[in-house]
Amino acid sequence: MKKCNQITPHLFGTDGIRGKYGEGLTREMAYRLGRYIGFNTTGKRNYIVIGRDTRYSGSLLLSALVEGITKSGSNVYDLGVTSTPSVSYLINKRKYTYGIMISASHNPYTDNGIKVFSSTGSKISEDLEVEIEQYIEKEKDDLEIKKFAHAGKLVPSSKVKEEYVQFLKSYLTSDLKGIRLLLDLANGSASAIAPAFFATLGAEVTFINDQPDGKNINLNAGSTHLEGIVTKMKEGHFDLGFAFDGDADRVMCINRDGEVIDGDKILFILAKALKAQNKLVGNAIVITKMSNIGLLKALEKEHIDVITTDVGDKYVQRSLKEHGYILGGEQSGHIIQYDKLETGDGFLTMVALLNEYVRLGHNFDEVLKEITIYPQLMLNYRLKDKNSIVLENEKVKKIIEENENLLDGEGRIFIRKSGTEPLIRIMCEAKTLELCEKICQNIYRVIESEE
Repeated sequence: MKKCNQITPHLFGTDGIRGKYGEGLTREMAYRLGRYIGFNTTGKRNYIVIGRDTRYSGSLLLSALVEGITKSGSNVYDLGVTSTPSVSYLINKRKYTYGIMISASHNPYTDNGIKVFSSTGSKISEDLEVEIEQYIEKEKDDLEIKKFAHAGKLVPSSKVKEEYVQFLKSYLTSDLKGIRLLLDLANGSASAIAPAFFATLGAEVTFINDQPDGKNINLNAGSTHLEGIVTKMKEGHFDLGFAFDGDADRVMCINRDGEVIDGDKILFILAKALKAQNKLVGNAIVITKMSNIGLLKALEKEHIDVITTDVGDKYVQRSLKEHGYILGGEQSGHIIQYDKLETGDGFLTMVALLNEYVRLGHNFDEVLKEITIYPQLMLNYRLKDKNSIVLENEKVKKIIEENENLLDGEGRIFIRKSGTEPLIRIMCEAKTLELCEKICQNIYRVIESEE
């Protein structure tokens, strides 16, 4: 396969190819992707494991991928409905050539996505993403189609998920007997993992949003819609809650009083615990530009160093690998424990938090007193043109600068184009929520008028 240095992928965002099914992401695109990664120039077979979340279009994209891969002479191992991190784990453990996850994560059911992993369980390189894109966009499908005797085959492999469940359990070092847990499974991938994981652990577990129908994934549920689980936690029947996203690579934790423990707070809890045990490699963690100033200040008090990356788990992952660190993540609850798995894993994060929860005497209150989160507001502007360069507009630059002066060093503004949707995300942190709202609206109005 050819080298594509210094060309930026445009179909692949920060988390694979994603779009509305049938428009931004089609069966033909999936077929072409399968054809390319299924083709081995040496004539040997590739071995490709595929999982998917619960949205109805997942099986349609799966059939197109399988057709493309097998026509190129390679085998497909179908895990069925599973989580993104389980695919990453099983690639490495079972020595597959590639892994694919069909999911649009926290997006609505009308969207879908295709994430491609290398043989190590990491996201594939940008060079390979560009190669795949160039093949998808070719006018003619010019790879050899293998004759029947040399075509690949489809191998149902749903039982292999049990190996991943055992992997998770191997890191649970605490007794959960009697702990009352509430889990929001987002009607997504977590619904295929959580019951098996908790079956014999002794915790009293209640599941909500655990009946996927192909269309209700993330619908007023999961880590991006916390209202339901927060309300139930406030009723006082549970000790701790966890809310997953659609493909279960993210999780939010909820305290018994309904307080949301987001990714920033999770990182602080885990970093502090690792340092206390002399296990925080390099005395540092990796965060993104979206992390709250409050996390930075709390880590500074603990004398823990920070590496900051662009937004996106692949950048966190890349930095962890580069520096040899073991903990990093995003405010959204995408936490990577690199010494255990090379990608973010909501279940693995939950296991680490449960271990620490028990060690601290079934209470996070004391450690959470040490981190003060600044009020933060995110406003999304939907672009009329996904290729818009409105952020380069001089009036937009000027309004951003003027509002940064309003903060006077006590807060920050961060604006970026989404890597997965046609949005500009306008984020502000300030001493008060009112000031956040004022600044976000100021910038939003100018972007709207200038696009």
